[in-house]
Amino acid sequence: MPESRPASLRPRIEGLSDLIFGLALSIGAIQFLGNAPHTQGQLITDLAAFGFSFLILINVWNRYTTVMSAVPVETTGLIRLNMLLLFLVAIEPYLFNLLVSGTVSSPFLEQSVSSYYGLDIGGMNLVLGYFIYILTQEERGLVPKELVGRLRHNRDSTLLSGVIFVLSAIPALWYFSIFGTPFRIVLWILAFPIAWISRAIEERV
Repeated sequence: MPESRPASLRPRIEGLSDLIFGLALSIGAIQFLGNAPHTQGQLITDLAAFGFSFLILINVWNRYTTVMSAVPVETTGLIRLNMLLLFLVAIEPYLFNLLVSGTVSSPFLEQSVSSYYGLDIGGMNLVLGYFIYILTQEERGLVPKELVGRLRHNRDSTLLSGVIFVLSAIPALWYFSIFGTPFRIVLWILAFPIAWISRAIEERV
């Protein structure tokens, strides 16, 4: 298989990515329709859960569209990484629904689902971090030099978020809790401030 791909491939990949991100967000909302809340507390919990998933996908989509506008996708390796990222995005609503729906039949399976979810989100961030790393290589000349410093902060925060989610998949972190919340979920929540702090730093660079 040749290593290079025609430039016309980019619009096709961009169209596919927009479709997959749109479907992932839509499916995430539709899944809550089959589990109508019976109390105000349950309604708030469902909205908070959907908001968590929404923030993750929107954050990934925002970085993905920004990065892919400059990253070349004509090589076989980058095309495969791009497809891997879109696959991880596509299965996120399924794993998230299993995690919050309460339909998982055993505590062990619930722990496994949450581990897979952590690996899924971690994988998204690691792939994105690699794409941003490509942009920071000054010899490639993909972005203006004055943007490289900001991109390096973006790269580091994205990779750190990916590592946090991947490490959260360690089984023991599900059984260790803080105020009744599994430490795995605490780590997921802490990943958001990292992204916000990174953006604040980028604006000052």
